[in-house]
Amino acid sequence: MSFVKKYAKKYWKPFFAALAFLSLEAFCDLLQPTIMSRIVDVGVANRDLRYVLNVGGIMLLVTALGAVGAICRNAISSKVSQKFGADLRLDLFKKIHSLSLENIDRFETASLVTRLTNDVTQVQNFANGMMRIFVKAPILCVGSLIMASLINLRMAIVLVVVVPIVILLIYLNMHIGYPFFTKVQNSLDNVNSVMREYLSGVRVVKAFNRFAYETERFERANSNLSEVSATAMRVMAVFTPGVTLTVNIGTIAVLWLGGRWVNVGKIQVGQVIAFINYM
Repeated sequence: MSFVKKYAKKYWKPFFAALAFLSLEAFCDLLQPTIMSRIVDVGVANRDLRYVLNVGGIMLLVTALGAVGAICRNAISSKVSQKFGADLRLDLFKKIHSLSLENIDRFETASLVTRLTNDVTQVQNFANGMMRIFVKAPILCVGSLIMASLINLRMAIVLVVVVPIVILLIYLNMHIGYPFFTKVQNSLDNVNSVMREYLSGVRVVKAFNRFAYETERFERANSNLSEVSATAMRVMAVFTPGVTLTVNIGTIAVLWLGGRWVNVGKIQVGQVIAFINYM
């Protein structure tokens, strides 16, 4: 991983600045349900309008602070990822240019084109995601578990059941889906290869009237890419509804348990609202 040092040295400051703003945004997101529960359980329950306005003002300030963090994080992450992608693409082009003819012959030209275009874009999107959802999601997950446990430890048993199921679904999603996207990559290389060969020999194709053959050849490669991509998307699409269903079942459990415990005075309405938000 020594090749990463060059980019890490150049972009580590804005990268960690983006993470700092992201942490601020996540912290503000985690505070809002708790503040809302205080408004309901204290202000609304006691019909204290002054308390509602005061705590509501604090909630607006927290929301505004989170919005500022999100804006700064988006601006920094977009700028850093775009510059990183440009540098990576240029370095990759220089590397290919420096290869000997023998080494270049070991690679297909279409494959090299894919590396310079699609693959660099994927790495660029990954770098952008590292400064956004890839880091924010674990923070919100752990933070929600902690905040929900502080609200009501007994109610947190729902999260203890839901979270492992969600983690298992995500693991299966990655484990099963990865081989399909490898096939998508190979199919994309094949399409680029067919297209390049056609453009390189277009004069010969015209001279011998081979348009029908080239069209059929491209159609086969294109259809294969379409079928493999559709299969990969279908496999991936199975898991998202599964995660949503699991979380919604957890929400139903929270409402059922919360309704029973509110009636006997073991938990307050605002705490149930906050718990649902953490779900």
